[in-house]
Amino acid sequence: MEDSDGRRAPTPDTSCPPWALREYAVLADGERGAVLDPRGRIVWLCAPRWHDDAVFSALIGGAGHFTVEPADPWHVWGGSYEEGTLIRISRWVTADCVIECREALALPTRTDRLVLLRRMRVERGEARLRMDLDPRPGFAEVRMRDPRLEAGVWTAGARGLRMRLAGAPDAVWRDGAGLCGEFRLREGETHDLVLELSEGPESGPLDADALWRTTEREWRQAVPDCSRLVAPRDARHAYAVLRGLTSVSGGMVAAATTSLPERANSGRNYDYRYAWLRDQCYAALAVAAHGPHPLVDDAVRFVAERVLADGDGVRPAYTVDGRPVGGERSLRLPGYPGGNDHVGNDAGAQFQLDTFGEALQLFASAAAHDRLTDEAERAAAVAVDVVERQWLKPEAGLWELENRWWTHSRLSVVCGLRRMAEVLPGAAGRRCADLADT
Repeated sequence: MEDSDGRRAPTPDTSCPPWALREYAVLADGERGAVLDPRGRIVWLCAPRWHDDAVFSALIGGAGHFTVEPADPWHVWGGSYEEGTLIRISRWVTADCVIECREALALPTRTDRLVLLRRMRVERGEARLRMDLDPRPGFAEVRMRDPRLEAGVWTAGARGLRMRLAGAPDAVWRDGAGLCGEFRLREGETHDLVLELSEGPESGPLDADALWRTTEREWRQAVPDCSRLVAPRDARHAYAVLRGLTSVSGGMVAAATTSLPERANSGRNYDYRYAWLRDQCYAALAVAAHGPHPLVDDAVRFVAERVLADGDGVRPAYTVDGRPVGGERSLRLPGYPGGNDHVGNDAGAQFQLDTFGEALQLFASAAAHDRLTDEAERAAAVAVDVVERQWLKPEAGLWELENRWWTHSRLSVVCGLRRMAEVLPGAAGRRCADLADT
């Protein structure tokens, strides 16, 4: 199939039909996120980072997926997260067996390399499981090339990405379908698959046991005790999700995906694989209400860096490494039903005054916990300067609308100025209070 420009459009991956969005699960490690459907197919993963092209894009009608599922199609499914982590346990029940598959993106993470862990275990009976691995870099534009099996590890590469897969030495590489294999497990047996995608060649061992140990340890250390809250398990899971969306750079993406509809055919289907300063400030304010946790420090660092670097030119959204967000463009894919296939986001070029107000609220909240760094204090002064110069300027507002004089933006700034007036000493605090009154 060709588009109007004569280019060949990627063929949809009909082996991965769409599900209601609530049926999907997300694995994340701070630098990228994988979307998992209830049948055991990973249908979305950008590599090496959030804003890079997808290697698995079946979620929006592209090609590419990584499937582990019972060979018996007559089964039901379920799943849950291990408390305080984004380690997912998928569970399948057939007429003869019960199977679990433990899945995670490995920690600690690197920006140029991801490791995806999948550990199958038969809880009851005997099981036959099917594996299909079909990476399609560039939103399904190309297939992996030069597949090789060396010392039990499959390797291949394309578009600047190198793939290694351990745990499937008997699989077969089929042109147009990728790696295909089966596993037979008896009750109590486990089997590991370890998938690595990296920007350069890697030679270290893909030791599943060691990778699981470090991943479990990192999650234990990352998520705080919330036992004094009304819903401690939910609070810990919420913190784990925010941790999974936050890069080592400090930037927190708004979502792992692009183009999923807020409501079917509503037109509000955007690429959210970027760090919105406003959203990150709101998330950090919520975390700070519980305590001075690392996610607060991450937000303060990332927001302060952007304000100091860009001043009046601060934009609402950035890539997690602080670069500008490109404008919207189409991938020529079918898109998730009721959604679209856009990447990029035009909000990355807008001026939104409220961004400075939320930044000031964040800095004030950090100061209340004695977590306001020297860099953040300088950024707060820059934000106040920008507000003083720009508050009468029409801007796009919270919902990224047409440029007007939006009341919410001014109220956000007033709130931030008043909060800073409470924590800054002397003339700096009085200046914030006077500007808020103005």
